[in-house]
Amino acid sequence: MFSTWWPLLLVVASSVGYQVGMKEVSDIGDPMASLLVTYLAASVVSFVIYFFQSLGKESFLRGAFSVNLSAIGMGLAIVGIEMGTLFMYRAGWAVNVAFVVSNSLIVAALMLTGFLIYKEKLTLRQLIGVGISLAGILCIVMG
Repeated sequence: MFSTWWPLLLVVASSVGYQVGMKEVSDIGDPMASLLVTYLAASVVSFVIYFFQSLGKESFLRGAFSVNLSAIGMGLAIVGIEMGTLFMYRAGWAVNVAFVVSNSLIVAALMLTGFLIYKEKLTLRQLIGVGISLAGILCIVMG
């Protein structure tokens, strides 16, 4: 049971830390310098985890060179997410509103992406849910 739930708890705890960190960074200094330090910290942590996780397994360099181009695309997407979040907070968005609005729209976009690109099933119930969510977003933004 733990192996099922710990990743979700990690995502939730990390997301809360991320949103709080972005909100705190949003009013001070150069935003790109803040992102640079963020990526340096993430790179160091990722390197240390990868190093210790790869001990006794395949070659360290072989694993590093087995990564495909999607990693570069993810890097570009992460920069967009980070910049967008940072500038949302600089524009005055509240933490609770920015997160709910952006993530609700992401869910709707991913449902469409899954349907169009990955041929995933999209049910009437899901479409109704998206409609209700979008109505909720409108209430949150206008409220």
